[in-house]
Amino acid sequence: MISTAAFSTYDPAQIPIEEKQRQLATAVTFSTALALALLAALFLIGMFYQPQFWQLYVLAITFGLASLVALSVIANDSGQTDYRQAMPRLAPTFQFALLVLAALSQSTGVYLALLSFLYGILVATGVLEEESREPAITRAFFIAVLTALVGSLFPRYQVSIPVINDILPIVLGALIMAYLVLLSLDYVTVTLRVRLVTSALGMAIAPLILLSLVDTRFIFTSLQNQSNQALRLAAEQVAQEIESFLTSNRDTLINEANLPVFYDYLTMDPAKRPGSPQEEQLRATINSLLLKHETHLVSYGLLNLRGQNIYDSNPAAIGQDESKRDYFMQVTRTGRVYISPIQFNPDNKVAYIYFAVPIRDQRQQVLGVLRLEYDAQVFQRLLEPKLNLLGRHSYPILLDENFMRIADTLTPTHLYRFLLPPTYSQTLELAQHNRLPYHPYLNYTNQSDLANVLKQGGNVIYFTLDVHPEKPGHLESGVAVRLQTKPWYVLFVREQSTLVALLQAQGRLAVIIAALFAAAVGLVASWVSGALSAPVVQLKQTAEQITAGNLEAHASVESRDEIGALGHAFNVMTSQLRSLINELEDRVRERTRELAQQNEALRYRTRQLQTVADVARSIVSAQALESLLNQVTTLISERFGFYHVGVFLLDEKGEYAVLRAANSEGGKRMLARQHKLPVGKVGIVGYVTATGQPRIATDVGEDAVHFKNPDLPETRSEMALPLIANNRIIGALDVQSTQPNAFTPEDIELFSTLADQIAIAIVNNQLLEETMRALDEARRVNRRYLQQEWEKEVRSRRHRAYIYTSQGLFAQPPISRPEIEAAIRRGEVTAIPAKDEQAAVLTVPIQLRDEILGVIRVQDIGVPERTWTEEEIETLKAVAAQVALALENARLLETTLRRAERERKALEITGRIRAATDPQTMLGIAMEELKRALGASHVQVIFNSPATSTSADEAPGNGKNAGLST
Repeated sequence: MISTAAFSTYDPAQIPIEEKQRQLATAVTFSTALALALLAALFLIGMFYQPQFWQLYVLAITFGLASLVALSVIANDSGQTDYRQAMPRLAPTFQFALLVLAALSQSTGVYLALLSFLYGILVATGVLEEESREPAITRAFFIAVLTALVGSLFPRYQVSIPVINDILPIVLGALIMAYLVLLSLDYVTVTLRVRLVTSALGMAIAPLILLSLVDTRFIFTSLQNQSNQALRLAAEQVAQEIESFLTSNRDTLINEANLPVFYDYLTMDPAKRPGSPQEEQLRATINSLLLKHETHLVSYGLLNLRGQNIYDSNPAAIGQDESKRDYFMQVTRTGRVYISPIQFNPDNKVAYIYFAVPIRDQRQQVLGVLRLEYDAQVFQRLLEPKLNLLGRHSYPILLDENFMRIADTLTPTHLYRFLLPPTYSQTLELAQHNRLPYHPYLNYTNQSDLANVLKQGGNVIYFTLDVHPEKPGHLESGVAVRLQTKPWYVLFVREQSTLVALLQAQGRLAVIIAALFAAAVGLVASWVSGALSAPVVQLKQTAEQITAGNLEAHASVESRDEIGALGHAFNVMTSQLRSLINELEDRVRERTRELAQQNEALRYRTRQLQTVADVARSIVSAQALESLLNQVTTLISERFGFYHVGVFLLDEKGEYAVLRAANSEGGKRMLARQHKLPVGKVGIVGYVTATGQPRIATDVGEDAVHFKNPDLPETRSEMALPLIANNRIIGALDVQSTQPNAFTPEDIELFSTLADQIAIAIVNNQLLEETMRALDEARRVNRRYLQQEWEKEVRSRRHRAYIYTSQGLFAQPPISRPEIEAAIRRGEVTAIPAKDEQAAVLTVPIQLRDEILGVIRVQDIGVPERTWTEEEIETLKAVAAQVALALENARLLETTLRRAERERKALEITGRIRAATDPQTMLGIAMEELKRALGASHVQVIFNSPATSTSADEAPGNGKNAGLST
C-alpha cells in the first residue's frame, strides 16, 4: 500500500521505477479485491430483498467468483510484496465483471466503460512492463467499447439498481483524481503514443457528446411531432369508423323505408292486420333486414302517426306508445331522418341509440315512422379493434357533446360517466330526454383539465394530460377529433412512457454510435500515433543497434529537423548496403506489380463470368415473357453498368426486329411508340438479325452501320448479339455504353453465352405460354361439357330438391332463399347462427371442378343460440365435395347404362331384322320394334327415288316417293 508516511519520508522522484510499480500493483490488487467483495455482498443482499430479479442472482454469482479470483491471487502471493505478476489475471477478471454489470443494469454502460478503460490505463501505465503496455492499453480500450455497446444493446434484460447509478459517478471521479495524483507523482508512465491516442479520443468524443446533448432536444421535438401525427391519423381512422357506422345505418334505413311492404301494412285496416298476408310479408321482410345489421341491433319498429308501435321485431314492444320519444317527434315534425343521441331506458338504464326515418305515401305524406334501435355497446365494439393501434398503451375513447363516455377502451369501467358533472339546467334537460344513466353528481371522474381542453373547440385538438383517473401520475399524449355527423369527440391517447421509451432507445443508439465512433477513432488514433512516434522509436532502436555494433542499421529520414539530421547521420554509415537492398526491393516490387496486374485481370474476368452466370440463373427462373425480357434488360444494366440494354424479337414474317424490352428512359419511349428496325437494313441490330453474327461499334461516330437514335443521345459504343435458338435467329440483344471502346472481342465471347441462355429462356417461355393456353382451353371445354350434361340431367329430373327430416327423405319443389342463391351464383358458404325464433342455417355449394351442381342446406331448430363451428363448416364442405363426386359418378354411370341399353335394343332389333328374308317383313319388324322401344304411336318409313327431285311440294303418293307406316 502507498502510505502518507512513505510520501513524507521519501521523495517520490527518488523512488526506483520497479519499487513504484510494486507499490502500485499492491494497492490496485487490494483495492480491486475489496471493490469486488463489496459489490458481491451488495448484490447478494439485493437478491434476498428482490428475489424476482434474476439479474441480481447473476451479478452476485459473477462478482462472487471474481472476488474468489482476487482472493486467490492474494493468497498465492502472500508473504511477497510484488503483485505485478497477478495483474494479467486480475485486470481481465475485474473488467469482465464490469462488462456483466453493464449488460444487466440500466443506464450504467457509459460510466462502466469509462471506469473499465481508466482502470486498464492505470494498470498498463503503472504496473506492467514497457513491452506489455501497448497491447494492454489497446485491449482495455476495446473492452471499454464493448462494455458501452453491451450496456446499450440489451435493455430488455436490464434492471434498475439505484445504488449503482448513484455511486458510479463518485467512483469514476475518485479514480480520475487518483490517476492524476499518481501521474503527478510519476507512479504511472505515459508514453508519447498513449498521450496522442488519449488526446485524439478526447477531441473526437467530447464534441460528439455535446452534439448528442443538443440533438436530444431536437429528437424529442421530432418524436413528439411524429407522435401527434400518428395520434391524429389513428383518431381520424376511428372517427371514420364511427361516421361510417352512423351514415351507413342512416342510408340503409332510408332505402328500407321505401319498401312497399311498410306502406301496405300502414294503409290496411288495423282489424285485418293480424294473420294477414301483409303481416307475414312484413315479418319476413324485417327478419331478412335483421340479417344485414350488426350483432348489437336490438329491434326494428314500425310506428303509425299516433306513435303506436304496430309491429316490432321484438314482440314485447308491439303496442307500446312511443309518441313522446324524441325520434318520433323529430321525424314527424321535420319529415327527415333522425339519429338520436345516446339515451337510457328508464327501467333498466341500458344505453341505446335510435335511427328513425319517415314512411311516405305516393303524395309524400308521412304515414308512419320506421325505427331502428341499437344497443350503445356497439360503439365499444367498434373501438375495441383499435386498441393498441399505435403500440401498447394506446387507447381510443368516444365522448358525446356533454363529455360523457360513449365508449372507452382505456377505462371500460367508466363507461357512460361524465368528465365533469353537468350543470343543474343541463341535468334537467338531459333527464327529460332520458340521457342520464345514473345520478350525474355521482357519475363523473372529475377530469376538468381534459374537459377544459375540449371546450376550446376546433376539429383537431392536441393535449398532454393525465387521462387515466385510476392510475394518476401517468401522463398521456392525445388528440381529440370532432365528428361531422354528430357533435361527438373521438380521443386517441397514448402513454408518454412510449415516447420516453423511444427517447431511451435513441439514447442507446447515440451511445452505440459514440462507442463505434470511439472505436474507429481509437484505431485511427493508434495508427496516427504509431506513425508519429515511429521515427522517434526507430531512432532510439537504431541508436541502440549502432551502440551494440550493428552497422547495418538504417533510420528512415522523413523530416529536416533534428531527428532527420540524426537519421541522416545514421544513414551515411550504411548507405552502400542500403543502396543494394533498395535495388533488390525495386526488382521485387516491379515483379510484384506485374503479377498484381495479371491477377487483377484474371479476377475481373472471373467476376464477369460469375455475373453472367448469376444473370442467366435469374432470367431462366422468370415465366411471363414480358417479365422475362424486362428482367433481362434490368439485370444486365445493373450488373454491368450499361447505359442502355434492349431486347429485339423478330416479327412473324421475319421482316422487322421489334423492340420488346428496354431499361433506359429513351428505350421506354421507344417501346411506347413500338420501335422496330428492318432486318438487314438499319443499324447494328438489323445487321445482326440478318447475318446471325455479333457486332461491336467501338466508336459510334465512326461506324457506318450504327443507327444514331435520338432517344439514346449519350451512346458512344454499342454491341449487338444475335439471339439464336434451334439454329434459328429469333432476335438480338442490344447493349450500349456512354464510354467509347467499352466492348472488346472477349466481351463478345462472354455475352454470346448469355445471349444463348436468353434465347433458350425466350423459346421455353413461349412454349410454356402455349401449353398454358392449351390447358386453359381444355379446362373451358370440360366446364362447358359439365354445364351441358348437368343442364340436360336437371331437365330430365322430375324432382330438383329433397329434404331430410326425422320422418325421412321427401322430394319438394325448389325453394328460393338468399343463402341458396349466394351459394349457387357465387359459390359462397353461408353460416347463419340461431337468433330469437330464427333457426341456425348452414349452406354449402356442391361444386365439381368450378361448376356448381347444387346446394346442401342444413338447418338446426333444436338448439337456441346455436352457432356453427369451423369444424362443422369444414366437415360439411368435405361432405359436399364427396357428394359432388358421387353425383358425377352416378350421372356417368346412368349415361353409360342408357347407352348400353340403347345398344342392346339396337342389337335386338338388328337381329330380328336379319332373321327375316323379305324386305317388306324387315321393314315391318323394324317399325314395330321402334314403336315399342320408343313408345311412339306412329312410325313411318318413306323412300325417295334417286332419279327424281326431292321437292317438298311433291306428295308421297304421286309415284315419285313411296313409303310404309304403322
